[in-house]
Amino acid sequence: MKQLILYIFLFLSLLCKSQNFELKDKNLIRYYELTNEAENKILNNNLIRANHLYKEAFREFKQPHAKDLQNSMTVALKTNDLETAYTNYQALKCLGKNFDNDFVTNNFNNTKKYKTIPCQNAIDLNYKKSLDSLFRIDQYYRKLSGGNYQAYKKELTKNDSIAANNLLKIIQKKGFPNEYNIGLEMKSQVYFHDFYLIIWHQLATNLYSHQQVNFSNEIIKALNKGKIRPDIAGFLLDLNNNTYNYSFFKIYQFIANDGKNDCCYITEAILPEKRAAEIDIKIKEINRKRKLIGLSTTEEEVHKSIFFLNNKDYVFTSIAIEGFNFKNDNDANVMKKNLIKLDDTPH
Repeated sequence: MKQLILYIFLFLSLLCKSQNFELKDKNLIRYYELTNEAENKILNNNLIRANHLYKEAFREFKQPHAKDLQNSMTVALKTNDLETAYTNYQALKCLGKNFDNDFVTNNFNNTKKYKTIPCQNAIDLNYKKSLDSLFRIDQYYRKLSGGNYQAYKKELTKNDSIAANNLLKIIQKKGFPNEYNIGLEMKSQVYFHDFYLIIWHQLATNLYSHQQVNFSNEIIKALNKGKIRPDIAGFLLDLNNNTYNYSFFKIYQFIANDGKNDCCYITEAILPEKRAAEIDIKIKEINRKRKLIGLSTTEEEVHKSIFFLNNKDYVFTSIAIEGFNFKNDNDANVMKKNLIKLDDTPH
């Protein structure tokens, strides 16, 4: 009997780990289909079509993500659709985005020609203050350690537990925070909120602070309410569950002993003819799971990331460049044999 119970427990554990998280809201599914396609059109410089797709997307979902508002505004400016650009500019201002003082005068000849739209959202300053307080707890010993987290393992464990458990409580009480109720994170070029780091540090493989809270259920609920972007949701779900369901292609840089960076590289598997059969199967499974939460394919994502390296007017994904440091240059060169150099531009 005990053995049977053990088998059942193991089966349920495997089932939970392999479960498919899914976006079910039909309007949001359509919204992400349209914005993903709009981003593809930007890569192909078909900005008129991209402009149309963003307009259609914003009819599906009335609280578009800041990155989509920014991309739509940029596309509208480049296609001289100033009315749409000004509407998106106002929406971003309502979310708290700071623009250069001369942004309006440089881009809009006469703002009186365009309709003024009152802000539809209200920033909850008390909620933001609470989140900022939890973020300070999360960061305190990380900053104090100077990178030597092992020396502060006990303190990190305690503070991470306090921050994570309190974040869970406040989310369950007030709802998942996003840019429409706490405003934008100004320090992040890709609108990555500080409180996401508290969830990040609950990764299942944390060496310094054991996971106290798995935020997966809250992330999926937030995803289905449009409170979190699919790219960030997938990233955090993988961390919280020790999975690799939503990412394959990554951009790499090599850091030499003298501090110089050699960027940027990508695995040669980006070319279909270079993929082994098992790699191709893995990529197809990742793409299946990505689609379930509203993401484009991992191949499309990396093309957008490459584009973003040289086109900071747009924001597509929460890009991260992974670094390697080898004491021996020969070791680095061995790894580079299976990588493709993207270009010689420093990033």
